[in-house]
Amino acid sequence: MDKHGHGTILPAPGLYPYPAGTAIDVKAAPDKGWKFDQWTPNVSDPKSAETSLTLNSDMQVTASFSLIWTAWMILGIIIASLISIVILGWLIWSGFKHWKKLKNTLSTVLSSGYTSLVFRLILGGIFLFAGFAKIHSISALVNEINQYQILPPALASLYGHVLPYAEIIIGILLALGIVLRITTGIASLTLISFTAAKIAAVAMHLNIQTCNCFGPARTLLNNQSLAIDIVMMLLAAQIIIFRSELLSIPWPKLLKKSKS
Repeated sequence: MDKHGHGTILPAPGLYPYPAGTAIDVKAAPDKGWKFDQWTPNVSDPKSAETSLTLNSDMQVTASFSLIWTAWMILGIIIASLISIVILGWLIWSGFKHWKKLKNTLSTVLSSGYTSLVFRLILGGIFLFAGFAKIHSISALVNEINQYQILPPALASLYGHVLPYAEIIIGILLALGIVLRITTGIASLTLISFTAAKIAAVAMHLNIQTCNCFGPARTLLNNQSLAIDIVMMLLAAQIIIFRSELLSIPWPKLLKKSKS
């Protein structure tokens, strides 16, 4: 059980062991200033605050709450937006005024080996966390993959069982910098597959609201997970383009060690 937004759910957020076939009543009550939106997925009536589900396998259910917008909140957003536009305009003007210096600084930072090292550790850390978080909820992961209707059930099951371990291996290789460009390329292809699946789900009008990217550790909305995938692809692109191998173990050294 999990929730997104502010409200109370019963059973409370957490993992619960139930025998197969058990029917469970679930309830959601929004906090003040919030409203209940829906349950996702698996429940009998997703739009009802009080509904039920039958456990036929490992399931993850999320209650979504959204903020009730007031006139004062909207006014505050308008004022904040106007201030942001003024600040952004000033930054753009300053950027054009000092473009050459800014360009050289940005180029230096992006091409720095230390930048690649930081990006590599961030990327590897996210892959490690995602792999370990999903490793004990593979059934829920396979169910989610089947919702995308891209792979046949047999391949979806195989993909779901392999993915957490593949993410752990990719994370370790990235963190240590072993065969860095090859590993980063594989990580990029994995991220592209995630992004393509989410875009395809939107194009096919599939009702997939949440992502099991980090298993039961953290439920993300699909747009949140898509944004994370895009940021991770940008990190990977920097590593591949600038080819820095600071504090990494490049492939030729591995070959020499194996020969000796």
